[in-house]
Amino acid sequence: MRSAGGRRAREPRRCRSRGGFTSGTRRAVGCVVVTTISPTTEPSVAPPSTRPAVKSRSAKSRRSTIRAYAFLAPTLFFVVLLFIIPLGYNILISFYDWSVIGRRDFIWLDNYTSVLTSDRFLNAAGNTVYFTFLTVPIGIVLSLVVALGFNALTITRGASLVRALYFAPVVASLTAVAFVWLWIFNPAYGLANDILGGLGISGQEWLTSEAQSIPSLAVMYVWARLGFNVIILLAGLNAIDRSYYEAARLDGAGPIRLLWSVTLPLLNRQLVLVASVEVMNALKLFELPFVATSGGPVGSSRSMVMEIYELAFRLDRWGESAVYVVALFVFLVLVTGIIRKVFTKDISE
Repeated sequence: MRSAGGRRAREPRRCRSRGGFTSGTRRAVGCVVVTTISPTTEPSVAPPSTRPAVKSRSAKSRRSTIRAYAFLAPTLFFVVLLFIIPLGYNILISFYDWSVIGRRDFIWLDNYTSVLTSDRFLNAAGNTVYFTFLTVPIGIVLSLVVALGFNALTITRGASLVRALYFAPVVASLTAVAFVWLWIFNPAYGLANDILGGLGISGQEWLTSEAQSIPSLAVMYVWARLGFNVIILLAGLNAIDRSYYEAARLDGAGPIRLLWSVTLPLLNRQLVLVASVEVMNALKLFELPFVATSGGPVGSSRSMVMEIYELAFRLDRWGESAVYVVALFVFLVLVTGIIRKVFTKDISE
């Protein structure tokens, strides 16, 4: 291109930018392209909706809950029918002067004040607590010793038979157990006094003595319940990993240290279970004193449940009997709750 004066006009040098940009402003400085990039605003994209997934999970959880309650329904039905309703009805009649024949007068708290302050109630409660304190610790210790003995046996032949023999008294009713021990504890011709005589010890009165009636019943009860406790503790011992004992032995632990630091902590849940079950059964003592002593001599072996039976079915004083039931229920819940709270230890760490 020529200018008006005939000279060739100087054309600006063309520069090429390196790299293409989708947006922005470019300007040439000499042969360098300066590109100013303006921020591009991309269109916002809404996240996919999660509401269908939430609804799906909610529906699935609802179906699982319905299915669980469907499986629990038969058990819940019997719990309500055989426990909740009778307990509520018992609490109701404890406020009445209740008779099956027809006397049903509302007397508010008169039954509670008369029963809880009576010598009859205090005697029965004291006998029951005394029996529980005798049987539960002794039963747990003996069961643990027998379970440890079975667990240490290396001879497998005949072991199952011996375990079955220990468990046999559990299958028998306490009524049958009472009749067997009535013969053993008979002061005149019983096996117990024969054994004591052979050892040069004078015979004892056993069930016919006020001082010895509860300890004699405790012996009968511990013998009858020993097999159940042994089976529970033996299952717990078999579940303990042998590597714990091997590691403790490498650290120099002896048999006593192994028992105290390995066996008992790892057996905690089974021991708490056995203690809770035995406390509940001991507090509900009825068959043994009813058959063996009839609550005697002189009421020295009369238990709470015997008083409940006596007042309700023989004397027709259902309101007072209901007070015994409420007191026994509250005491049982408190004692078992304390046992589980105090003695249960977390061994996961």
